Amino acid sequence: MTRLPGVQATAHRLLTDNADLLYTLTGTWSDDATCRFSVRDPNKGGRSSETQLQTDPIPASLRLLRVHPDDARPTPGASLIYQGALLVLGLWADPSIWTGQQVGVCRLVDERAYPLVALIGVQGFRLRIKALDAAPIQATGLTGTPNNSGLASTPPGVTLQPGDTFTTDAGDRYQVVPPVQRDALGDTVGVSWQGQGAERPPLPTPDNPDPTPDTPDGAPPGRDPWWDEGLP
Repeated sequence: MTRLPGVQATAHRLLTDNADLLYTLTGTWSDDATCRFSVRDPNKGGRSSETQLQTDPIPASLRLLRVHPDDARPTPGASLIYQGALLVLGLWADPSIWTGQQVGVCRLVDERAYPLVALIGVQGFRLRIKALDAAPIQATGLTGTPNNSGLASTPPGVTLQPGDTFTTDAGDRYQVVPPVQRDALGDTVGVSWQGQGAERPPLPTPDNPDPTPDTPDGAPPGRDPWWDEGLP
């Protein structure tokens, strides 16, 4: 007979008996799950195995979520306001063999982590861009390299497709190119800097011969509905 069920039962009792110390927060997530929980920054005094959760581009924004074992757990993609920013649950790790509990991997999304505002047609969204390789040129505070590679990272819920062309609020034009990495905590895509000024037709691709979005003439600038969600 295995002793594991008894160990898990003991662990459950210890977690619930000390719930006031272990789960100090209570909140309702966007999927209506109300629970007691705790949030920890793995970048502060964590074990080496947990620091492997750090992913480019914003390792400092990762958070670890633990929920009271008797409470409902939020589902991946759910969010709530935490420390003045949006805490978004990306995924649940495998259950612990000793406690049977799972740790949620979250991203704390702060406006400062995505400093650029951009438009595709009339749709607004936030992102950050990291220029790569070739000798850069400086343009209105941003660094870009014409027709060269870079990486753009978006918050959870913002998806860019190869062939999309967008313009930042500083006037820089980019086209989305491979690689495209989909992640529950936000996408990272390749971008090609196309210059500044008036919009020009984007470069076609075999799978998307005409990626130019349909933009009504004189349409007002779009908002970023994801960023507005739940913020004061």
